[in-house]
Amino acid sequence: MTDRVAGPLPVLAGRYRAVAKLGAGGMGVVWRARDELLHREVAIKEVRLDPNLPEAQRVEARERTLREARAAARLGHPSIVAVHDVVAQDGRPWIVMDLVKGRSLEQAVQAEGPLPPRRVAVIGLAVLDALALAHSRGIVHRDVKPANIMLAGDGGVLLTDFGIATLEGDVQLTSPDALIGSPGYMAPERLRGADDGPATDLWALAATLYTAVEGRSPFRRETSAATIGAILTQEAPPPRRAGDLAPVLMAALVKDPRLRPGESGLRAALRQVSQGLPVEPLFPFSPVSPLSAQETVPGKRAAPRRRTGLIAGAALAVVALATTGAVVLMTAAGDPEAPATPSPTAGAGRFATVPDACSLLADAQSWAVVPGSTPEPAATAQAEGESRCDWGGPSEVRWLRLSLTRKAPVRAKAAPEVAHAFFVSERTKITADRGDGLLGTTGAVRNADRVGAEAFAYDLIALDRVNSTVHFRISNLLVEVNASQKGERPDAELRERVLRAARQVAEKLNNSD
Repeated sequence: MTDRVAGPLPVLAGRYRAVAKLGAGGMGVVWRARDELLHREVAIKEVRLDPNLPEAQRVEARERTLREARAAARLGHPSIVAVHDVVAQDGRPWIVMDLVKGRSLEQAVQAEGPLPPRRVAVIGLAVLDALALAHSRGIVHRDVKPANIMLAGDGGVLLTDFGIATLEGDVQLTSPDALIGSPGYMAPERLRGADDGPATDLWALAATLYTAVEGRSPFRRETSAATIGAILTQEAPPPRRAGDLAPVLMAALVKDPRLRPGESGLRAALRQVSQGLPVEPLFPFSPVSPLSAQETVPGKRAAPRRRTGLIAGAALAVVALATTGAVVLMTAAGDPEAPATPSPTAGAGRFATVPDACSLLADAQSWAVVPGSTPEPAATAQAEGESRCDWGGPSEVRWLRLSLTRKAPVRAKAAPEVAHAFFVSERTKITADRGDGLLGTTGAVRNADRVGAEAFAYDLIALDRVNSTVHFRISNLLVEVNASQKGERPDAELRERVLRAARQVAEKLNNSD
């Protein structure tokens, strides 16, 4: 439920007018607003600074927030809410972002209760990919929590509030009051005032996924002080509803950041759970005590009951689960897509067979692109592992084609990794061919938001027709949605129609088992 704004609000930078309040948190208020220049709806985060802070700290905090938000605006990723603008007004920053039509993960858990482990693992993979991009650009989120993960109505998962949490991290460590609202998602090293690098984001992600699958935060207590004390001194209780996701969460919630799985290990484990496969140790192991696990850090030797053979050059993190006596071994080097010795089904991907392309768009959805059309299997030859469907025909005013290609594992490469390699190759080829070619004039390659695990779009003008195409990938399936109509230049309406169709196909595929 949004709150209507009482009375007029200032127009930020001469173009953004707040319309309704979407929510409030410890750091400020989020508004739905109107971009008067581009005639579109946006979300604006009004960052409120503690009035008790000395002026020098207020100025420094404001400038750091602006700098970090500008850096976040350069992060183009389908699982990151895009930052369009940063405005300094009334002595504080205002962050202009995409308006996501959906609800937060926090709201979803409140409405539905604990979510299924596979669904939570899929959400975790999307957020992890967003964090990995940010970390590669030197940006640490510092405020990963259920309220900052948006579940869009089209099935997309988006991480928001990039660049704002840096301010929150600084203020929280110096002002206890500022901790209210999210202390349960702050890694132990942050609370101790140590370096809060990428590992803190992964800990917060694990705490967030724990909340999603269990319905409660692992360290939530009656007061903020008690919650902080629990994070610093107590182990997370073993989750009861998490199934195969449980050991992944416990491994990532270990106090010592040196003993947690890194991004590659966490990604591999979440991928296994998302595909309904059990998470197995990457190497043989025997149980070790919490003490011996604590000793397995750089510069110290562990003393497990039984030594195991290690692959030369692989860095292992030995994570002790004190409450169960089990351990998880994850690698921080090597191929993140596949286990060292894959089983016959490991790495096969979500799609054992290629779906029927003609079944993925309802009449109302296809008619939005080609009115009155009926689906027909494409007349062109189809190879095994492919499916194509046409609505209309290439000689008609408008025509739509949906093409699916399923990839299988190749040697040590898991099927999703094979599909990813083909996807990257196709994007690289189309980008390189930009301009006039044998097939026509290719426009600039664009990112396509909230479509599959990765997606891009582009236009092609050939003779008297304009084509708008969206390519995306879901697990081991490559999807191409192409709409064509008679014309001489790209049409914004055609782009929007094909993008909407791609999102509808992605939603149907994501909901299939």
